[in-house]
Amino acid sequence: MKDFNRATFLAGSLAAAGVLLPDPAASAAPPVAAGGSAERLLGRLMAGNQRFIDNDFPPTNTIQTKREVLKSTQAPFAAVLACADSRVVPNLIFVQGIGDLFVARVAGNCPDDYVIASLEYAVEHLGTRLIMVLGHEGCGAVAAVYEALQTKKPLPPHLFAIQELMGPGIESVVQARGSQEAAVEANVRAGITTLKASHPIIAESVESGRVLVAGGYYHLVSGEVTLVE
Repeated sequence: MKDFNRATFLAGSLAAAGVLLPDPAASAAPPVAAGGSAERLLGRLMAGNQRFIDNDFPPTNTIQTKREVLKSTQAPFAAVLACADSRVVPNLIFVQGIGDLFVARVAGNCPDDYVIASLEYAVEHLGTRLIMVLGHEGCGAVAAVYEALQTKKPLPPHLFAIQELMGPGIESVVQARGSQEAAVEANVRAGITTLKASHPIIAESVESGRVLVAGGYYHLVSGEVTLVE
């Protein structure tokens, strides 16, 4: 593993703002819809995660050029539904730059109508081919809903909206007294199911093979994303 020096720290900080450039040589090219299969795009995303694990960040000296290219258009190859947790930063975790990912973040990474509409926009209008529902280790939202279901003490107003969304997907884990991390994965699977059934845009795109909906589990310490089947 490479030393995390000042240059890579700067790159990581920029990635948190979504401004890393995984391919500087191509930064001046106008954005186009991603080619190849959705499965291949998933491979691209996971290869980026391996770079993150290895502290292998690209140069950042072409950011201004990329901003100029993207000022009037965008074509993110993937959308990520992630938790709002401050430790979960998709552009950094997958080492993807400005314009590469369409990110929706909400506590517990649960797809409500507004989130689904946002992801539909990415698929329908931006040509996005891959959607990842990304859960993570130590998710506080999952822990809160898990405890509320276990103790039968509902969360207070506003937070209860998260419980309503997440509860059905993790209830079986709670009843079986499974771990909270098992509940995180169950919540990811529930999100995938919801998105795949979201007609007409996402569901029909999945059925046609144009879009792939995948799930991931982010490990906080190692930085690894493992796929959730």
